[in-house]
This record gives sequence, structure tokens and C-alpha cells, in this order.
Amino acid sequence: MDRRSLLRLAGGLSLAGALGACSHNPADEAGSATSSSTSPAKGTMAPSPSRRSQLGVEYVDGSIRSRHLKGAEAPWLVLYPPDHHPGDRIPVLLTLHGTGGDQSTPWALRWPETSRALQSEGLPGFACAGIKGGDTWWHPREDGTDSAALVTDEFAAVLRGLGLDLSRPAVYGYSMGGVGAIYLGATLGTQRVSSVVAASTPFIPSFAESRGAYDSQADFEEHNIRALWPRLEGLPVRIDIGDQDPFLQTNRDFIPTARPAPEFHVSPGGHDSDYWGRMALDQLRFVARHF
Repeated sequence: MDRRSLLRLAGGLSLAGALGACSHNPADEAGSATSSSTSPAKGTMAPSPSRRSQLGVEYVDGSIRSRHLKGAEAPWLVLYPPDHHPGDRIPVLLTLHGTGGDQSTPWALRWPETSRALQSEGLPGFACAGIKGGDTWWHPREDGTDSAALVTDEFAAVLRGLGLDLSRPAVYGYSMGGVGAIYLGATLGTQRVSSVVAASTPFIPSFAESRGAYDSQADFEEHNIRALWPRLEGLPVRIDIGDQDPFLQTNRDFIPTARPAPEFHVSPGGHDSDYWGRMALDQLRFVARHF
């Protein structure tokens, strides 16, 4: 993909082309993936968490009025694996959405189906948590927002309050969220994160080509994931990209030179919910094996 094409796809880094596929609610497709016509309920804006059950999955949802988002509401969601219930002390997978996404990312991972498959394989159970962080690219911004701190400060406090084991959570992200997952893994390190999985991630090569993901050249130099990558040393990292994804070339340019070397997979698919759902089981196996 040449520079002109990347700029067109990344226009305003709302990514109207490639990442525009993220602007719908991935839970809609997650519902169909579990052989049900009913879409999972979204997180509520209630001041207190609500305990629910749908598609055979127990979950808790609620909302934070976040100081890291300048007082905006940040709905959140926690799904539990089979034979586990709200209040159980189990590990957590934190999921970060792409542009236009929300807290429903755990449903996009086809949780009812994938969590049961993990259980049948004897892998450890873990909760899957998502939060709506806005389209601020999961790092501190000049306007005072900081969706990374939303996760590590406010959402972490919620998860601890639910009794979950947050000693070394795993982090997953797709698209913009993949950038965030790598950023959190690199900044928190091996003592606070168990593994990182990033799907369909744009490894943006320069500030000139970022168009909104970073506020300035200085912001890019401080927070871009290429520069931060060496801090992932010692962390299990898996990177997935579809062979029809517009960001395939940025992955192929960077990943072969990345040190430490991640587990890297190029598989059939594009930049869409179908690809993220199909890859979920293998990715969640990776997560479970590193708790």
C-alpha cells in the first residue's frame, strides 16, 4: 500500500475506508455466530452494575462517568466463562475496540462459542471485559483525554470491585484497539500484563501518515507502537492480520524486523467483524495458555 493509499484510508484516522468497518456494533454479528437471532444486550448507563444472562452467558454491565474522558460516560461489560459467575476471582482479558466501536468487543470474540471451546479443551477460564473508550487511540491526548488511563485506573478499579483477579490481565485489541493493546503491554510490562493480542493493527510508520491518531510529531515519537515495541521484551505477543486487510503491508514492513519477535499470523480475511470473529478462538487459546 503506497503512501497516498494509506493517507486516503486513514483520512482523519476515522479511517473512513478500512476502519469504517468498525463503526457498526460487532455484537450484531457475534449474535449470529452463536446461532441466535438475538443480539446480546449492550452495557447500561445505570449507576450500579447490573447482573444479566444472555445466550447462556452470565455477564455484568454498567457505566463510568470518566474524568479521563472529561466527564463523558464510558459503558463497560464483563462476560464470564462457563461455570463461573459474577464474584468469582478469575483472570481477566481486557479488550479494546476499534474506531467507532464500544464495550461490546467481548461479544465480537464470539464468547458463548469460544469460551465453551476453551473449557472443553481444559484451558483455564477467564472473564472477558470491554469498555467504550472513544476514538482517541488509547493514549493520552492534548485535549486532556486519556483512554489508556480510563482502562488502567477507573475500569481496573471496577474490575477489582467485582472480585476479579487483575494481577496480570491479558490485553486484546482490534484495529485502533490493537494499537492500544500494544501500547498498554509496552507501558505496563511483564509484571502487570500476561499477554498481548492485536488484530488488524495499523503499524503507522510516521506522524505525516497518522492523520489524527497523534496530536503532533512529539506525541507520535512518545506514543507510537513501533518505538515502544522493545518494551514488550518478555511478554507473549500475538499479531494477526487478514490477507485482504489494507494494513497488511504496514504489518509486513514492520513485524519481520520487530524485536522481540511476536507470533505473527497472516490468514484469509479482511478488516471486518467476520475476520475478527473467525480468529477469536485461536487468539483466546493463546491468551488462556499464558495466564
